[in-house]
Amino acid sequence: YIQFNFDKATLKPSSYPKLQQLVQILNEYPDYSLSIAGHTDSKGADDYNLRLSYERAASARKYMLDHGIPAERIEARGYGETKPIADNKTAAGQAQNRRVDFDPYLTGETNAAEAKYGPAPTISELKADGQKLPGKKTTGTGAPRSRKAKAPARRK
Repeated sequence: YIQFNFDKATLKPSSYPKLQQLVQILNEYPDYSLSIAGHTDSKGADDYNLRLSYERAASARKYMLDHGIPAERIEARGYGETKPIADNKTAAGQAQNRRVDFDPYLTGETNAAEAKYGPAPTISELKADGQKLPGKKTTGTGAPRSRKAKAPARRK
């Protein structure tokens, strides 16, 4: 997988070697397609994170398209914060969860990300299922909470 900075969908230069390796693999194996699954940490609103995760997957997909892989062989999905690989209570865990996974699969077979994670959630599904995680707070605009540290409480 490749990782992203907080609240960003821009590819990091450190991701290019991995992406180029995937381009080479797809060129060598034209019978395979690639499922790209975007993920976020748990900071921010669920619907915002779902959009951000898709934008991350779309950034990786665009790289593949720009390097000659046909669009019909690449699918981007966003899973928001629903599939963490690390504890979101730590900064290190949050950094690991800000990622895009790549799963190749034989064209015509079951999409690898769907087999691995299930169908990508939609914003309306998250709201209908009441999937608000404990302690979730938003700024009211759908933007994630700021990472700025709170000022220490004053002593009396």
